Amino acid sequence: MFEDIDFPSPFIRKPQLRSASVVGGEAALPDPATEANLMQIMLEAQPQALFLLDAAGLILEVGGAWETLTGLRADEVRGRPLLEWLRYDRACYPAALRRGQGVIEEAELLTRRAHHVVRVIWAERGSMIAGSLEALKISAQRTFDLSERLNHTERALDEAIHLLGVSQDAWQAEHIRRIVDFAQRLAGAAGLGPSEVRAVRWGAALHDIGKARVPQEILHKPGPLNALEYEVILQHPLWGVQVLAELPFLPAQTVDAVRHHHERWDGHGYPLGLRGQAIPLVARIMAIVDVFDALTSVRPYKPAWPYQDAVEHLIRESGCQFDPELTQLFVCQVLGFSHLLPRFERQE
Repeated sequence: MFEDIDFPSPFIRKPQLRSASVVGGEAALPDPATEANLMQIMLEAQPQALFLLDAAGLILEVGGAWETLTGLRADEVRGRPLLEWLRYDRACYPAALRRGQGVIEEAELLTRRAHHVVRVIWAERGSMIAGSLEALKISAQRTFDLSERLNHTERALDEAIHLLGVSQDAWQAEHIRRIVDFAQRLAGAAGLGPSEVRAVRWGAALHDIGKARVPQEILHKPGPLNALEYEVILQHPLWGVQVLAELPFLPAQTVDAVRHHHERWDGHGYPLGLRGQAIPLVARIMAIVDVFDALTSVRPYKPAWPYQDAVEHLIRESGCQFDPELTQLFVCQVLGFSHLLPRFERQE
């Protein structure tokens, strides 16, 4: 496919016949300086970045749209390997840019001033390799397909994380479903962006994953826990972090929600006794929604509280157990009890 391809270059000069013009009955050759300028103009107008490599793959010269595409000057790249800035599947192109000829349809061009997907063409020219780089335009359909794949992956990951969070028992599944809804609504009311809301949602789904290591007789004990049993319960945030260490793709905020959702605004929580703003925001969100749902749900050791009683508890503990601003948002916006706003204003 390269038999008819020639790579224009500012560094290869082919013998050329100069067309003569007649001046006063005599043939006159074109001005060499003018011809060189025309050649330079044509080269600079090339839409591709041109390169010439030696047998070792080091850049001898560049031309065309090289500086425009790469952001690198010619004097910066001479003597350096072109592969320093190209990333592509080496398994598919083991001898690329070293011999023969070929095309890499998609490669990443990474320089300190540019990042493009490029098409690479190269061919041997004696002991050298001549070639070009051309930036690819991603079609609207390709962009749409990529977006759809990412959305599908995120939905599948959401489902997997939810299943992991509810894997303990049916009661836990309902608890998880409710606090995931509460937590992402509170995160939205607090102005968090999409990635942060996702981290909160995953943190809600996984916040009690460490309870998988707590004996069932402790989890479902109908009466008060003794001191030893309570010490076991206190370990579940740290056990949860240990479990999630096997999932390195999780955002740090999600892990923070698991580790710190039992911290208190006044510093009397666990496992680290963090206070106020030192508690990660996702964990402060989780503390509110987790307690509210626990109060309004039937547990082995208590009946469900009415919503109004649970809301009164949140208001009393605002500024003590819970972040006061987030508590106000949860009560007045998420739960819709806007008529209770003066109760928070009197606390300020």
